[in-house]
Parts: sequence; C-alpha cells; structure tokens
Amino acid sequence: MTNDGALASFIHSIYKPKGDSHSLKPTVIMLHGYGAHGLDLLPLAPHLCGGQVMVICPQAPFDVELPEGYAMQANNQMFTWERKDASGDRIASDSTEIVSSLQEFVPAAIDEYGGDANRVAVVGFSQGGSLAYRLSLASPEYYQAVAPLSTWLPDDVIDRADIGSAVESGLPFLIQHGTTDQMVDIARGRDSYERLLEKGINVELKEYPMQHEINQASIADLSSFLSEHLGINPPQ
Repeated sequence: MTNDGALASFIHSIYKPKGDSHSLKPTVIMLHGYGAHGLDLLPLAPHLCGGQVMVICPQAPFDVELPEGYAMQANNQMFTWERKDASGDRIASDSTEIVSSLQEFVPAAIDEYGGDANRVAVVGFSQGGSLAYRLSLASPEYYQAVAPLSTWLPDDVIDRADIGSAVESGLPFLIQHGTTDQMVDIARGRDSYERLLEKGINVELKEYPMQHEINQASIADLSSFLSEHLGINPPQ
C-alpha cells in the first residue's frame, strides 16, 4: 500500500507542537474508546509533555447507531474498532484487520506529518486501550512506550504477541485505571498487569479514585511517562 493509501485508511486528526517545523517530532498515537470519534482524545495533546509531542488520533472505521439515551456524539454517530455479530459476539477478524491497517497507517502518518519514527508511543482508552495492547505487542520493536487506560488485555493477545521482543527491548507499559470504574472493572486492569508481569514485560499499574475517565492526576502521570520514554525535556 502506498503512503497515500495507508493514510486514507483512517480518518484522523492531528495536533502539531509549535516550534521548529523542520525537526522531527516525537509522536503519540491515541486510540479512542467505543462510542467516541477521532477528535475525542485530541484535547489532551497540549497537556502532554508540555505540548511538545505530535499527537495523531485515527478514528475507528465502524459506525454504530446510538441507542436511546446514549450521549450524543458528532453527527449523531459513534464509532467502534470492533463490530458484533447477530449473537452479540465480537467479530474477531475486525481487530486483526485493524491492527494490520494501523501497522501501515502509523509509519505513513509519521512520515507524512514530520514525526520521529524512533520516538513513537501508543495510548489507548477503554476499547482503544485493548487495541493499543494488540498493536504494540504485534510490533513491539516500533514503539518506545505504551499506555493502556481504563481497559483490559484481550485474552488472545498474549498467545499472538511477540513477547520475546517486548521483553528484550524493555518496552514500558503504563496501565492506568479508576478504582470506581463502572464500565471496565478495575479487576480487569489489575489482571492485565499481573499477566504482563508474569511474562516479564516492563509494566507499571497506577490506580486513581475516579470512574471511567481520565483525570488531572492521570494526565500528569501519563505526561511524565511519555516524556521519560520519548526523551522529552520539560519546557523551560
């Protein structure tokens, strides 16, 4: 697939830091959750690493009709990375195809927008966090940091993951979860942490007194984590 073709595979939004337009920018790929869209996480960008990282937010390709009473999204739509079949089970091929498409999209977007291919992190919230696990553990050599937020490690990921490369490279994971999360119980975040730890993955778990959300404390910790592993000095 050409650069143009890979870029066109996802609607996406971008935050570009101010400064030298000729220097390559450390880059964070941010994956939104179920029921959100490509602009959902972009407002976090100025609060990460002093606004010194480029943030690219691809939008999930599958739209879903809003159930009655569901919070309104742009154009009265919500988007998902995985669909469900008639029996309510997820369509497993969706995640496989999405990961494959993102493996082409991410380097194409970084090349197109002036990102630094040697300083790339992936962050995902909720359903987007489960995708962040899939993407990073499929290509651990490409990423310098991974932050799954308020999410879970899918059962099939460890079996398919390139664990050896992730362990050898020391790829760091920061798991964040709210202790009162009513949508994804914190037990799932703790279980994800334990399973990664058992495999020898470099992983840290941080818990917060919050629900299914991102709060100021979690943003501050995420910013510090990304700054450390993307080699970003705090602004003077």
